[in-house]
Amino acid sequence: MNDTDAPQNPSDSGSSRRDRRKAESPLKKGGAITAGVIVLALGAYAAVDAFDLVPGLPGVLTTEPQVKVQTVPTPQAHAQQVPAPASAVDDSAPVPTQIPKTIDAVLKDSKVKGFGLEVRDGLSDDVLYAKDETKPRTPASVTKVLTAAAALSAIGGETRLETTTDFDADSNTLTLTGGGDVLLSAGDSDPGSVNGHGGLRTLAEDTAAELKKQNITAVALNLDTSRYVGEDFDSGWSRSDIAKGVITPIQPIMVDTAYVGSKKAEWRGRSEHPAKDAFSIFEKELKKTGITVTEAAADSETEKSSESADPKELASVESATISEIVEYALVHSDNVVAEMLGNEVAIAQGRDGSLENGPTAVLDALGESVDLGRTHLVDTSGLSYDNRIAPHDLTTVLQASVVADDSLAGLISYFPVGGLTGTLHDRFLNERNASGVVHAKTGTLSTVTSLAGGVLDAEGRYLVFSIQIDDVDKDKILEARKTVDDIVTALANCGCR
Repeated sequence: MNDTDAPQNPSDSGSSRRDRRKAESPLKKGGAITAGVIVLALGAYAAVDAFDLVPGLPGVLTTEPQVKVQTVPTPQAHAQQVPAPASAVDDSAPVPTQIPKTIDAVLKDSKVKGFGLEVRDGLSDDVLYAKDETKPRTPASVTKVLTAAAALSAIGGETRLETTTDFDADSNTLTLTGGGDVLLSAGDSDPGSVNGHGGLRTLAEDTAAELKKQNITAVALNLDTSRYVGEDFDSGWSRSDIAKGVITPIQPIMVDTAYVGSKKAEWRGRSEHPAKDAFSIFEKELKKTGITVTEAAADSETEKSSESADPKELASVESATISEIVEYALVHSDNVVAEMLGNEVAIAQGRDGSLENGPTAVLDALGESVDLGRTHLVDTSGLSYDNRIAPHDLTTVLQASVVADDSLAGLISYFPVGGLTGTLHDRFLNERNASGVVHAKTGTLSTVTSLAGGVLDAEGRYLVFSIQIDDVDKDKILEARKTVDDIVTALANCGCR
């Protein structure tokens, strides 16, 4: 399983609009560092890697099969703006030269050996420290850094996903079509939310209004999930993790990423059949409007028939933007959203949306501008223990985002913030220069800990870093994490000229 490092659980027509993608150039290398904003609150954590939330518990993501995993707590997210730090110096300022001495002192004092890490100047791309930086390691949820970067670059940060209804007058059939939005709500659309931006009640009411304009009060009802093809559950994942809230079958329509049970519960599992659940909710809401459904919902999941007449789109609801969804996936370390993004990156590249195509599509989207030759992905969430990423490859992507002038520029600002949000809510709390300044993605499992992100040093220079270690004795994993935090704190405190 993988590291759920952060809270999981917080007028053109029809097909042309659903398939539209505003492709933006991947990983452009020009421009200045951006001071993006990260939206989320102090309490915005839940289905995070168990180690990230509660030290001593086994991780809920990327863990070896024999390791028992704890269930995932329900995320509670609230809006709050936390500015991402901007470099206070330009690339002509003196480069810190004492970082190796500073980091080596931390590593020498650590009881855990075997770290791979790299630190770069965010603006100049100078490598300031490197140790075993080209050795690929199991990344856990740090995998989501690559997925997020690829989504921002290939799909475009302002793109939205649409859930639609289409009506075929010849067969009197209404079709609910999943467009990739796994963050739908069962109720009304909420433009101020990411989770629940589009609502099935709103879609049902808008659909009914259009049907009644045509004096139609009874329809057959189908579900179209053909946007994603192939297997919806990776063979390397454990089905027991569905009940633990870690993952669900990846289908192109879900309510609240398929969480089930009361939102007030501390722990919630996920559904085995998220698309059918969403379909049932839509059918119920449609019936409330006075529309009669003449065919049973059971076994109605289907692909649109090629023999039917061209259906007419009746209504649609949109998701939050891809940028907002990326931020949600990173802060909540949501595996379901990350796997959806992988599928959508494949679609943006003209491929079928599938779990098989997602990892390759992510690497291809980034590989046009950065060297990821050592990286091996089998999923896009980090759930698989077979993923491999080297620290050097991660910092390459991070540094590219610092100088980007497109959607990728916001990447680091979407990470959890030290001492404030997501899986970093309880880390760096007492470190004056690091708390509220470190933006980083965590990765944790029973024998792995990793952290990749950016930090402003004491002299105002922005540094990007990737620190990884795997194959750690389980009884030393917390000490390994402490070493990671000590290194990042040292960077935050350091002028290091």
